[in-house]
Amino acid sequence: MSQDDRSIISQDLQHWEPQQPAGNLELITEQIKRISDENQRMFTRLVDGERRFRALAKSVWQVQEEERRRLARELHDGLGQTLTAMKNQLEGLAHNSENGVQIDQLHDLVELVSSALNDTRELSRLLRPPVLDDLGLLPALQWLTRTMCERTGLQVRLDWELEEEQLRSEADIETLIFRVVQEALNNVVKHAGVNKAWVKVFDETRYVGVQVADEGKGFNAVKMLEASATDVDAGSGLRGIRDRLELFGGSLDVHSVPGQGTLLHMRVPMAANYPHYMSNRG
Repeated sequence: MSQDDRSIISQDLQHWEPQQPAGNLELITEQIKRISDENQRMFTRLVDGERRFRALAKSVWQVQEEERRRLARELHDGLGQTLTAMKNQLEGLAHNSENGVQIDQLHDLVELVSSALNDTRELSRLLRPPVLDDLGLLPALQWLTRTMCERTGLQVRLDWELEEEQLRSEADIETLIFRVVQEALNNVVKHAGVNKAWVKVFDETRYVGVQVADEGKGFNAVKMLEASATDVDAGSGLRGIRDRLELFGGSLDVHSVPGQGTLLHMRVPMAANYPHYMSNRG
């Protein structure tokens, strides 16, 4: 390169100024802010949509429970009383009859009606045990564990470490806990292959803690929960329990290993804490 060329390049460098970046910095900043604001609006709509969905799902659940209560009452007060009256009349006919064959037939009918009456009462209690509404969660769980043993042979130890009056004003929470314990014990009967289980209800600081445990077959908890996310029948009732709990801001932790039993740990916020839970999600 000649001396003249180097001189020309040196002069050009002295007059060179860096080029401004493409576009305007203020315009780019404004675009970023607009995108950020739009993301925030979308997030807000998503949170609002989740709240509306939870409110709707919770309302549907409450309607279902009210329908269960109504059907249970109709079975008990309607069909149950009709069968009771029929049984009394048949027993009266059998007592007054002098025909031996007719007496035997009437006794057979009495037994048939008695069986239908017992089935009706059992169905009524399973739909909605009156003890849950009349006396509260603890007596209802005591009834559940006792009848579970009578029907299936499953012996359930119930440990209650909670002030009973903490829940008496929270009917929905009592119903929720009763239903998830009922479902969990049904899972033990169906899948665990054992005849013993444990239920514990205790205070977890603004939450009610509930544990249901067994020493049965166990399973791969991670795979089971992943499968239940796409197939509601694959989760052995776990998805239904989890969905019910989440409606009220609760949670479900599953601890299980094949051959080493299962522990379900459920947490349900007190009704007074539920608005606090939902506000934190926003």
